Amino acid sequence: MRGQEFRTRDKKVRKMSRDGLIEKNLTQGTERRISKRQADINVSKSVRKVPESLPGDRKKARHSPGFRKKRRHVPYRDEKKSSVGRLPEVEKKRARTFSVEREPEKKAPRLRYGREESPPEGDKNASLKTSGSSKETGEKNWKGTSARQKKFEKAKSKLEKAQAGLEEAESEIPFRRCVSFRKQYDVESGKMKRRLRFETEIVPEHEKQPLPKRVGKALGRAAATAVILKTHQKIREVEKDNVGVETVHKVEFAAERMTGILLRRKKRRTHEKPYRAVRRAEKHLARANADMAYQKLLADNPELQKKAITRWFQKRKIKRKYAAAVRRAEKETRHTLNAVSAAGKAFRVLAETVSARKTVLGIICIAVMAVSISGAMFSSCSAMLSGVQSAVMSTCYVADDVEINRSELVYTELETDLRLDIDGTETNYPGYDEYQYSIGEISHNPYELMGYLSAVYDAFTYEQVEAEISRIFGEQYQLAREEIVEEHSYTDSYGNQHVYEWHILKTTLTVRPLSKIIAENLPVGDASDRYGLYMQTCGNRQCFWNPFDTEWISHVVSPYGYHLNPSTGEKELHQGIDIGMPDGTAIKATQDGRVIFAGNDGGYGLCVVIDGEYGYRSRYARCSSLAVSAGQEVKQGDVIAAVGSTGSGSGVYLHLEVSHNGEYLNPYYFVDNGGSGYTPEGNVEGIPVMPENPGAAMGDGNFEAMLVEAEKYLGFPYVWGGSSPATSFDCSGFVSWVINHSGVGNVGRPTAQGLYNLCTPVSRENMRPGDLVFFTGTYSSAEPVTHVGIYVGGGRMIHAGSPISYADISNSAYWNRHFYSGGRLP
Repeated sequence: MRGQEFRTRDKKVRKMSRDGLIEKNLTQGTERRISKRQADINVSKSVRKVPESLPGDRKKARHSPGFRKKRRHVPYRDEKKSSVGRLPEVEKKRARTFSVEREPEKKAPRLRYGREESPPEGDKNASLKTSGSSKETGEKNWKGTSARQKKFEKAKSKLEKAQAGLEEAESEIPFRRCVSFRKQYDVESGKMKRRLRFETEIVPEHEKQPLPKRVGKALGRAAATAVILKTHQKIREVEKDNVGVETVHKVEFAAERMTGILLRRKKRRTHEKPYRAVRRAEKHLARANADMAYQKLLADNPELQKKAITRWFQKRKIKRKYAAAVRRAEKETRHTLNAVSAAGKAFRVLAETVSARKTVLGIICIAVMAVSISGAMFSSCSAMLSGVQSAVMSTCYVADDVEINRSELVYTELETDLRLDIDGTETNYPGYDEYQYSIGEISHNPYELMGYLSAVYDAFTYEQVEAEISRIFGEQYQLAREEIVEEHSYTDSYGNQHVYEWHILKTTLTVRPLSKIIAENLPVGDASDRYGLYMQTCGNRQCFWNPFDTEWISHVVSPYGYHLNPSTGEKELHQGIDIGMPDGTAIKATQDGRVIFAGNDGGYGLCVVIDGEYGYRSRYARCSSLAVSAGQEVKQGDVIAAVGSTGSGSGVYLHLEVSHNGEYLNPYYFVDNGGSGYTPEGNVEGIPVMPENPGAAMGDGNFEAMLVEAEKYLGFPYVWGGSSPATSFDCSGFVSWVINHSGVGNVGRPTAQGLYNLCTPVSRENMRPGDLVFFTGTYSSAEPVTHVGIYVGGGRMIHAGSPISYADISNSAYWNRHFYSGGRLP
């Protein structure tokens, strides 16, 4: 140790700076940067260089990296909502004064892992590796995500250009001074300080100008108009004496008015042009954002990708629900925008009375107002996010297609077996002198059943819900048979009276609405909320497009599932739905694909079959004419045929079938029905559109004839499916019989919905005696109209109740709740 020189240790301190962690040596007076991260910016004084270009290449030079157009900063109206991606004000100032030098970004390797894969930890070359499973399972989604990312970036760039166009359109768009309270970096102290800033902002498109300006412009226009009208008045005083002067004056006056209209329209269009560009860009960005959200949903929820949302074309439905949720969230945030506007006015008034370095009282007031606005904005943002999540996650049936179809088919088979049991009463219970029937409607709304099972059991299987389906069916239908013995008498030819027993078998089917049963069994809370969403969206599984330009759910004449064959009376499986439409109505393709058959197919008649991707197929039968041929490629919405009556069966309707990998699907769940959904009570959402002129009301003679015919059957029991005095009546059978046999007309034997389709809608206030009155949700059915009666005036109707009788519809809470529309026969 001898001879070694000992020195004191250097005093070192570390300090965090904008460029990272810096170590200062106080002994030697040196410092060095020890942070391993790259510096955010390297600020150094330099001279701004404009890239060399030819005189005629100024447009190219304008878009080069070194060129920057000097203009004032005009924040867009959405800048108050979010400041993401914007530099602080001090950095903007530095960016204008100094050139910003950034290290070149490293190019990403061409081979990457898919979304479903993760590189092993510590593997530096992981980004250069890929596996066969990634290529098989993730390549398609990864390519799609990359394309959607480019589309999103492109839409974002267009929106930024449109917003920049707003800032540059100083001559067409009004600006105003505004006051904001922002943080600003103080170079001297090295701290962030809050200061009032006076800036210029764009006036929103439809915001009214201040009252003094509006009054001034109105007075100016009034004065100019008064002068012009006075001039025309003087001309009119002498124009009667000269036809030529009168003609020239009228032409000049018309040209003046037209010129004024065109000038005002041009001024308005010029004013709105930059705003329209922003609106279009925002719409494209919202669409791209929804697409990105759909892909993120698949990546974050693989179980949904496996079941409900894995179909590539279901993204269209998801995007529509996403956009609807965003629109609802925008409505919820209007109060926030109003608060921001009011707060801005208050800021301006406060800034005029309180200087930036006044008392603490002014700062406290501004801080309180800023906190209030921030709370409202955060609340609105959370509402928007929750709305989007509810729209995407909570509106789809999450069970597998096979399980959904099997559960629905079992319920329709139970109902068909019940009908067979009732129809076979006289065969299975012989020996009675008389058979009486009181049968309720045997029907159910498939959306109610599947909404309940999905809300309670989530991604269910048939084995899980088999017992629940049987229990619900037992609660909805109660069949009872009662033997009634009556004493009858007769007098023989000798005048002797004899008494004998008359044996009656009365069959009664009591039916409870499925919606009431679900309301009693559905747990309150999350399950109840989800059930309401399922009813409004009809399960959100509609991967096939609407084959018509209008809703078809109210025109279904035969639903999907088991039913009794009208000709043989035997039970059979109906693999599609029959939609009654006028002869010649255009039929549109419900999917993209290739036509594999177009021609006559026996019992199907003229038929078109389309094969799409991923094993989806659609069939359109009983057409009157075809517009495509085999081998032709078609797009969703292309006209392929027209409704007709070819093939087996009776009536004019479209027979529609859809399938996936050979398994038939229920079109109720998988084809867009064009409707607006249902309420949790089973009623259809919305009200029918009432025309201004529904036509003339029925004359007194026709109405009297209808009333006389209807009163013949007062007291008859209600029998579902009955259509004559021999079998008794249901509601539509009773009304159809009265119309057909009173001389008013001939409507055949339609359902209540079919009668409504024959009528012109009439509001409650405009109903007259002889009109029909329709109701919705009286029993579980997918069709909006479920009951019909004949309006007799005075707020009363005659209908097939239990039994046929008069009913007060104006003071009845039940009929008022289920009222749908009046209807006037043509």
